[in-house]
Amino acid sequence: MASRSSRARVTRPSADATRERILEAALDLFAELSFDGATTRDIATRAAVTQPLLNYHFSSKDELWRAAVDRLFAALNAALTDRAEGLRGVDEVTVARLMVREFIYFSASHPQLHRIITQECKADGPRMDWLVERHIRDLYDTTTSMFEQLTADGHLPPIPPAHLYYIVTGAGPTMFVLSPECRRLAGIEPTDPEVVEAHADAVCLLLFGH
Repeated sequence: MASRSSRARVTRPSADATRERILEAALDLFAELSFDGATTRDIATRAAVTQPLLNYHFSSKDELWRAAVDRLFAALNAALTDRAEGLRGVDEVTVARLMVREFIYFSASHPQLHRIITQECKADGPRMDWLVERHIRDLYDTTTSMFEQLTADGHLPPIPPAHLYYIVTGAGPTMFVLSPECRRLAGIEPTDPEVVEAHADAVCLLLFGH
């Protein structure tokens, strides 16, 4: 028969699960309220943990923000990498189109990504510097290089790659970032799978012509 201490160890929620719950709550609140607007007390309440437990896992709000953002971009990179690995040997236009679709799918399920970037662009300070250098610059360089080659090969209109990047990163996520407005104006639920698919179709049609 197991001892009382071993039973406690088995039934106690894992530290990893608690940490993940805190990160999920932090991501939502930083996206909704901004870094300055979200408090660690709010985050602890949303995560259903005590303030001391949150402080045990994260020594400061800045550390928590960075960990939440790292987690979000890790998920994005994993989604894009998995998609790219499944497209080896496929022509460059198909690869580009399917990668854009994957980005839109991710944006639909993770609107916090673009909300947080928008929040930090408003502040335009050290956190924005960190975001760009740690996460965004590599994505930007990879994407604009792809667009530049596609444009040179005649597969995209003669638009500078930086503009194409912001067309995609603007048009792709906006319906999901502004979902409360979309529900009221268009009378549709942006997170419905068929709506997400139709939006991905529309962005690809505008960009690639098919």
